[in-house]
Amino acid sequence: MDFDTEKMEELLELTRENNKILRSMRKAQKVTTLFSFVYWIIILGSIFGTYYYFQPTIQKYIKITQVSLDTLQQLEGQAGAIPSDVKMFRSLLSPNTK
Repeated sequence: MDFDTEKMEELLELTRENNKILRSMRKAQKVTTLFSFVYWIIILGSIFGTYYYFQPTIQKYIKITQVSLDTLQQLEGQAGAIPSDVKMFRSLLSPNTK
């Protein structure tokens, strides 16, 4: 019986040690999860904060780009009218033959 009692005591000691290790691993996992969450909150918060800070500048450049595109489209439309304007100008300069 002493042999069984010794083995049981050793088994109980190993179980307690194992339980202690598992609890510390679980605690480390919780801390890691918390820090990971805080890390991503900081990353995403800084991205949105940067956008909020530079939003007026970004909006200004978007407006400039839109105005530039509109101007280019107007020039393209007017460039299509150039041949007809040249014909009209030539007709004005040519001598009238009646």
